[in-house]
Order: sequence, then C-alpha cells, then structure tokens
Amino acid sequence: MASQPDNSAPERPTYPFVYAHTFRRLYAAVVDIGLLLIIIVTVRWVTGGNAFTGSNTAPQDIFILLGYLILFTGIKGQTPGKMVAGIIVVDDEGHVPGVAVAIPREMVGRLIASATLGLGLAWISLDPKRQGWHDKIAGTYVVMKSTPVRPKRPGLNGYSPGDSRGKRPAKQRPWRFRRKD
Repeated sequence: MASQPDNSAPERPTYPFVYAHTFRRLYAAVVDIGLLLIIIVTVRWVTGGNAFTGSNTAPQDIFILLGYLILFTGIKGQTPGKMVAGIIVVDDEGHVPGVAVAIPREMVGRLIASATLGLGLAWISLDPKRQGWHDKIAGTYVVMKSTPVRPKRPGLNGYSPGDSRGKRPAKQRPWRFRRKD
C-alpha cells in the first residue's frame, strides 16, 4: 500500500546570521537609488514629461518608492540592490520577513531613521548586530546571503535528490543494451 503524499506547505529556508557590513548595505542603497532614478526618468520620458511634475506628484513618488522597497523586501527579502550586494533581510528566526513586517520597516522605520538627520541609519555602523533603527523597529536583520539551510524531507524509499549518502540504485539496462563482461 502506497503512503499518502505530504501536501503540507514547504518550510521556509533559514539563513545563517552573518551580519552584513555597513559598506555592503551602503552599496546596495546606491544601486537601489540608481534603479529608482532610472524608473522615474523612464516613466517621465514615456509620458512625455507629464509624470513627476506639478503639484500632485508627491503621492505617486512615494507610492513608487514604498512599493519598490516593501514588495521586494517583503516577498524576496531583497531589493535588486541587496541582490547585487549579496545580502538579505531576515527576521529573528532567519526567515524572509514577509510583507507584514516589511511595511513598518520601510514606512515607519525608515522615516524615523532618516528624519533624525540620518542618525538612525548611521547607527548601523555602531550596532554590534549591524541594525539600523528601522531594523530594530521591525525586528529584522540584514545578513550575508549564502545557501539557505533547508529542512531535509525524504522522498521515495528514503531517497532525496541531492543526497549523496543514499544513492539511488542505477537502472538496469534492457537485455539488448547490456554490456558483455
């Protein structure tokens, strides 16, 4: 009798806590600012100069900035700048935080960290865990992205792909293709 397949959701990967250096985070921020400027210039060029000009543009500017930061950080744990820098945002368990944690991190935390003349961002270089105020508010950490530690889930007959210990037995060749010894 065949066993029932496990239909539970796959477990989230866990990243080790090797805190990202201040200069890596700065490098990621510069790349992100450059990409945001490219997006803004492209949208303005496509719309014939009507976008991002005038008195009612602040809401769309903020929407693009926060959408960029919240969606990338919440879903992937990385903005494109963090992807280039090789760093990722994780929660206190080493998992990607999710959108519910990314919203206070990017909206409230960054506003407070930036509004204090950048003291909340400069705090990254002083903190032993390399957390800025926006990280402390949301309970997140920025760590070096390495191969995540995934929980082992055996497949058929205890074999799991990529497992070098329990090698799958080689298939028997059909009789006409067998080697003669």
